[in-house]
Amino acid sequence: MASRGVKDVTQQHIKPAYARLDPAHAFDGLFVPTKGKKRGRLLVEQRRFGALEIGFQGFEQLGTDDQSILLALTAQLGIDGLVIDAEPAGPVSQQLRLALNFNQDDGAPLASKRTTLRSLLIDAGHNPDTSTSKARASLNRLRSAQIREIDRSTGWDRVCSLISVSFNHNTGEIHVAANPRLTGAVFRGQHVKVSLFERNELESEVAKLLHCWLCSNIRLGRALGNGNGAHIDTLAPHIWGHQAWESASTKVKSQRRTQLRSALDEIADRTRKLHGGYGWNIDQTSSGLVLVSRPKDLPMYDEMDLTPGIYDQIMEGIPEDERPF
Repeated sequence: MASRGVKDVTQQHIKPAYARLDPAHAFDGLFVPTKGKKRGRLLVEQRRFGALEIGFQGFEQLGTDDQSILLALTAQLGIDGLVIDAEPAGPVSQQLRLALNFNQDDGAPLASKRTTLRSLLIDAGHNPDTSTSKARASLNRLRSAQIREIDRSTGWDRVCSLISVSFNHNTGEIHVAANPRLTGAVFRGQHVKVSLFERNELESEVAKLLHCWLCSNIRLGRALGNGNGAHIDTLAPHIWGHQAWESASTKVKSQRRTQLRSALDEIADRTRKLHGGYGWNIDQTSSGLVLVSRPKDLPMYDEMDLTPGIYDQIMEGIPEDERPF
């Protein structure tokens, strides 16, 4: 029964459903572990990225939960997202463009979609029946955070929100628009491929953040550092941010190294079944050197127009032991 369902979906193949993340949105310190902690303000200093300098700021630090929602959103936008032009005609589109709070709106196209909190929660790996308030909080933090892009050679300087959101609190329906950089990644530009099916197999915050960072730095079928790997202390700032890592006590650094080692094992162990028993190849040496190779292909379901939420709908009523995974 399960195989018939999968066959039907492959025949309706339209677009891949992996998350398409703009590489700048994987900057160190933008998303960090926050569980059980008070969130401070978000500040990611401007850094050179291509021809631009890019930074982020916001009233609240973004966490793993917020990254999960953003990845789910980019995956949905990639399947059937629409485009808001410079002068949108409809009131919702006008509201979404205005709510991005451009300091100067240059008319760049914006990816937009009508979706639901439930579908975002499922795609983000959350329980849709118990996490609604958490999803709203994540969307509010994402729309309160800002990205700033500066071109020193021309003086061009653009600031806007990461996303804009319009809620219907009665139906749970929402309209969302992405900032121009995310829009470019979703539709045409440079992007990082992140498997939601892999991510949703992971449980710890550190494993999810590390998985996204590894995806942003290792191409499919390639190895970290061109096969040379990286030291565990080199990986740590990518999870907690450089300042937080450098200012941490010896005890805290030791605890975080342990968390990283566990996260690496988690990524290798939990994603294996999605790749026929072969997944991320991770070797941790006694010296602290970590060797990581990424699978040459994404899981089969990521290559179809099939997010975790759609997969869940198709498999509804099918016993767990009869599902492909």
